[in-house]
Amino acid sequence: MMIINTYYNSTKKQLSSLLVLFLIIFTFSTGFSQSTKKINSQIQLLEKEISYTNELLKETQKSKSVSLVQIKLLDQQIKKQQRLLKKLRQEVQLVNQQIADKQLMVSQKEKELLGLKDEYALMIVYSQKNLNQYDRMMFVFASKDFNQAFKRLKYFEQYSAYRKKQVQIIEQKQDSLNSSIVKLRDLKSQKEELRRKEENEISQINKKKIKQERGLRDLRGQEKKLKKDLKKKNNQKNKLKKEIEKILAAEAKKAKEFSLTPDQIQLSKNFDGNKGKLPWPVAKGVVYSSFGEHAHPVLKGIKIRNDGIDIVTNESSNARAVFDGEVRSIISVPGSANFAVLVKHGQFFSLYSNLEEVFVKPGDQIKVKQDIGKIAKDPEDKTTKLQFQIWKSTSKLNPVHWLAK
Repeated sequence: MMIINTYYNSTKKQLSSLLVLFLIIFTFSTGFSQSTKKINSQIQLLEKEISYTNELLKETQKSKSVSLVQIKLLDQQIKKQQRLLKKLRQEVQLVNQQIADKQLMVSQKEKELLGLKDEYALMIVYSQKNLNQYDRMMFVFASKDFNQAFKRLKYFEQYSAYRKKQVQIIEQKQDSLNSSIVKLRDLKSQKEELRRKEENEISQINKKKIKQERGLRDLRGQEKKLKKDLKKKNNQKNKLKKEIEKILAAEAKKAKEFSLTPDQIQLSKNFDGNKGKLPWPVAKGVVYSSFGEHAHPVLKGIKIRNDGIDIVTNESSNARAVFDGEVRSIISVPGSANFAVLVKHGQFFSLYSNLEEVFVKPGDQIKVKQDIGKIAKDPEDKTTKLQFQIWKSTSKLNPVHWLAK
């Protein structure tokens, strides 16, 4: 019985230490698993965005000359790929940690399995030396009475069953070890794949930077044309802005004279309550010009002012309402054959500009995501762009803060 007790106590200690190790690794592994899922999700989203921007860049390449939109889309592409590269590196770090943890577990399991095998071998040796068939029979026949003989027989049965159980435990431990080794190999393969993706992204970023620099050099050589185009567009923007401000001022005056109806008040509250949740004014698109004042990407010392955001989308795309509301005005965009649609949402207004065709008319009650009009394609740079604005009474708001991420 002494060898069984010794074996049992030793096994119990090993199992206790392994349990503690398992709990520690499980806690960290759970955290790693959640982090990995989050990073994977972010990587997939970035890859999707990069793929779509590539699609839009192909549209701009139909133009014979380099355009500002193409340069800005390339800049966005580079920034997204840099973010993707950062996420890939984060995932590599997590996989490295998982590999280290898995290697520790494999090492512990190998050590435990070796101990089990050594102790089992010791049991076999002890059994062969002291518990052969003749000794067992003599041990039973030497019993004082039937009860003692029965107990001794039961002892041998239990000892035999115990040995079989240990064989099962060893087999289970071996299977567990083999499974851990396979998972470790998978993690190492995953790491190698991530490394390959990382190297590919670095290569793609460098290529796009070279292409962007070439494009910028070409545009710098067209300074006179750029200044002329900028002046023309600024004149169009200023005329449109004055027209919008005139309409909004009239709306604000009307609001002072006539209080908002309960429905309009509720609509305002609903719109305000959906800040950061509004759907995009296009089914798919990329913001290439942000809200506010920023430096011209080519012309030094010149600032560009944007009262909204400019979104590049696919050819033949439609603008759609970001919220329920009423069409207040259809405005002709000065200097072009295109239109802008102003929609009222209580105290808030949304503007959809650069439409070649309009599907609504003033007074129409429209629903969220309802198509408003077809977005015009620029004949020069071959891009389809929507200018989108949000106002609260006569105050301009940054649309990015209102649209869903």
